[in-house]
Amino acid sequence: MGADSEATRRTILLAARDVIVERGYQAATFQQIAARAGVSRPTLHYYFRSREHIYDVLLAEIHHKLVDCAAEAQREPGLRNQLSHFLDSLHRSSVEERTTLRFLVAARLEHRRGLHGAEGAARVFAAVHSFLDAVVGQAVRRGELPTDIDVAVVADMLAALFWGAGFHGGFLRPDGFDSDNSGVARQLVSLFEKGLL
Repeated sequence: MGADSEATRRTILLAARDVIVERGYQAATFQQIAARAGVSRPTLHYYFRSREHIYDVLLAEIHHKLVDCAAEAQREPGLRNQLSHFLDSLHRSSVEERTTLRFLVAARLEHRRGLHGAEGAARVFAAVHSFLDAVVGQAVRRGELPTDIDVAVVADMLAALFWGAGFHGGFLRPDGFDSDNSGVARQLVSLFEKGLL
């Protein structure tokens, strides 16, 4: 019974993530989520109080993944390795569950437009930016980057590249994550290594 219950809950979450990515948070309805998950509305209500509750659970899951990826990446030696490891970890996560990256980018857009002011969304985006601030600061202290750079500005630039690469990999690639979308990130890192930064 417990395994079936958890499988149903997971099916609902994955269906909700797909519907939110396709339609946006505001347009996603409980009925659409229930239909996509193959469950009745009462079953959906048994597991989740509201659409906002589902969204908050999805945001908490992605926050947990980001924090884990960032912690692993920070143990790597050097800025290039840290950025590569972070992006590769997220790529692997997106291969396992195809809409992870699309959901992350869609949530960022929804939050930015003020369409959903979830605290969970703010924590997700803060996790990305905190990681970038930390690794750029560490790179300056190690002498990998000049001491006169503005760490916050460089971290913001890397964040813009992160979100852009996420949008590219999540929405612009017609073949989704079946091919090596992390190649885009590797090329960006290579450009930085050759003096772009």
